[in-house]
Amino acid sequence: MDVSVIIPCLNGAATLDRQLAALRAQTTDATFEVVVSDNGSTDGSADLARKWADGTFIVRVVDASSVKGINHSRNVGIAGSESELLLFCDVDDRVHPGWIQGFWLAYKAGARLVGGSVSRVFADGSPALALETGLNNDLLFLPWATGANCGVAREVVAECGPFDESFRGGGDETEFFWRAQLAGFPLTYVSDAEVDYVQRAETKSLFRQQHLYGRSHAKLYSLFRDAGMPRPRRMSSVRGVASGTARIVLGTVAAGRGHELRQHGLRQLGQMTGRIAGSWAHRVWYV
Repeated sequence: MDVSVIIPCLNGAATLDRQLAALRAQTTDATFEVVVSDNGSTDGSADLARKWADGTFIVRVVDASSVKGINHSRNVGIAGSESELLLFCDVDDRVHPGWIQGFWLAYKAGARLVGGSVSRVFADGSPALALETGLNNDLLFLPWATGANCGVAREVVAECGPFDESFRGGGDETEFFWRAQLAGFPLTYVSDAEVDYVQRAETKSLFRQQHLYGRSHAKLYSLFRDAGMPRPRRMSSVRGVASGTARIVLGTVAAGRGHELRQHGLRQLGQMTGRIAGSWAHRVWYV
């Protein structure tokens, strides 16, 4: 087997069929398996995944229910997989045609850490926020791949260790890709490997997600400041809170792009408040 596609899954029955259908439709030179790493689902996700397996489409389910968290699911999936190239996607997204092939060609050319491109959409398929489409680098240190669209050679995990399971809700893939790059493995961007990344639309859910991201930024700083991760520019969090609040207010009364303004404002406000809370929790100054 050339490639193992690992899907962390917690109650993903509503969207799992869509992702598995997209994987089954892949055209690639590589032989591949799909490993659904079930993190304790109670909605029948595991049984649904098993129904997709047949003689030509290899789908296996591994039990990752002992510890909640996406990195535990990733690590159990790695342990239960058989290939040298490990690809990761999320249960609620959809890989595009050529996703596996793009990563496979990059791996054969020597890449050992890979990340693809992201098209942000809402659950109904409509375009969402116009944010980064390639590798992430908004923390001004090292780039990292989105955890919903990335890959790593098994040799990297063997040398650098698994995903850090203390990270939950943010920073989980960032910490791993930074640690691997500092160990000497460059990160390669593969534009042909694209996914539709489903953006949260509900106000409370989006704010909480971004708040957790902000908290993780402070934790990352506590771990990587000695390696060169910088603090934000002076007073950037205060300005971010003010700017985010203004966007939310303007988005509430504006026509046309009002929803997009609110979404940007919620992202800003959530991340900035998260950084403040994370700085207190991790005893660092990352605001």
